[in-house]
Amino acid sequence: MFKKALIAATLVAATAATTVPAAAQGQISFGISAQTQEERDLIALGLIGYQLANGGDAVEILTNVANGGSIGVVHQEGNGHNGALVQGGGGNAGGLFQFGNNTNGAIVQNGGDGDLVFTFGW
Repeated sequence: MFKKALIAATLVAATAATTVPAAAQGQISFGISAQTQEERDLIALGLIGYQLANGGDAVEILTNVANGGSIGVVHQEGNGHNGALVQGGGGNAGGLFQFGNNTNGAIVQNGGDGDLVFTFGW
C-alpha cells in the first residue's frame, strides 16, 4: 500500500507540474488519515518497514510500537523544506514526506492517530 501511495503521489506531482506555469512558486500536498484502528495499524506497519529499510534499530522500533508508543517519520528530499511532526498521547503513526523545494508541512497527532502527508514543492 505504501508503495502504491508513493507512486500515486509521484503521478499527482508530475501532473500538477505540467499544468503550472514554469515561473509559478508553490506546493501541492495530499494526506491520508486513518479512519479505523486497522487503517492506523496499516500506516504504522508501513512506517516500521520504512524505518527498518533505512537502517533503524529493529528492536527499538518494534519495542516502542508494541508498548503503545508512537512511530514517526519525516523524510525530506530537495532544499528549503520546513516540516514538523508533533505527537501527543500515544499509539500514533505519522509520516511526513517532502519533495522538491521550499515546502511547508506539519502533522499534529493527539493519540491513536494515523496520518501520512506528501508534499511536493517547485
